[in-house]
Amino acid sequence: MTSRSVEIHEVRLPIAKIGKLTPQERYTYYMLGHMFNELMCLQKLASFTMPKHQDLRPARLRPELSQTMLIFRMACSKLWEAIIKLRRDEMRLTLDKIVLPKMPDGTQRWTELNDAVNSASWLKVVRDGIGFHFPEYKDWTPFVTPNADWVDDVIYVGKQSGNTFYDAADNLAQVWMFGKKRGDSIEKNVVPMLEQMIDLLRTIISFLEDSLAIFIAEFIMKSKGEGTPIGKVIAPEHEDVVIPFWTAFKQTR
Repeated sequence: MTSRSVEIHEVRLPIAKIGKLTPQERYTYYMLGHMFNELMCLQKLASFTMPKHQDLRPARLRPELSQTMLIFRMACSKLWEAIIKLRRDEMRLTLDKIVLPKMPDGTQRWTELNDAVNSASWLKVVRDGIGFHFPEYKDWTPFVTPNADWVDDVIYVGKQSGNTFYDAADNLAQVWMFGKKRGDSIEKNVVPMLEQMIDLLRTIISFLEDSLAIFIAEFIMKSKGEGTPIGKVIAPEHEDVVIPFWTAFKQTR
């Protein structure tokens, strides 16, 4: 894995300036940062868990894809929560007053973000049904009832519990997640939903980042102040980072 130095800058916002904000403005400022941090982290984790090899054996591929889908479910659930918060008066009024008027095409971008989320009606279903909760008995009963298409369950087992994967259970979760949309088959839904997930994450993260830049530079700092270089860190190339499923554990007696 190749690495290179990444330069880090520090930007300080004086507490005196933060103190001059209204409680609603401070809530919006900190919440925008919290949303950005979490969604960016989940976006990176989703990328890191995607298989980057040509080994198509189910025992290698299925557990890795399961990790990717777990991160996507969490990301979609957080995205849904973020848009709910952004739409409420506590944040929306501050965005209307401070951010959108100074953001190029701000009103249009806000409308496009809302339209994109509204077009993904499955977001709330994923959030409520499996993203933040384990599915209810009534929801999974139709999916755990065998039919003529069922095949044998498979479990992949290593010597340590950390190398055990219940493939049938994960397959059921994917069927529920991707096959629930308007009664379509999982094969028909999986690619469009994944592409929509990725586009939605990019759209909202870009909106949050630009909102914070305007909030900080134009309103809090009023274009005064800039980042100070504080050093470099050694970082792997983003495309090379992989979070594996199968891991070799230290032998214990």
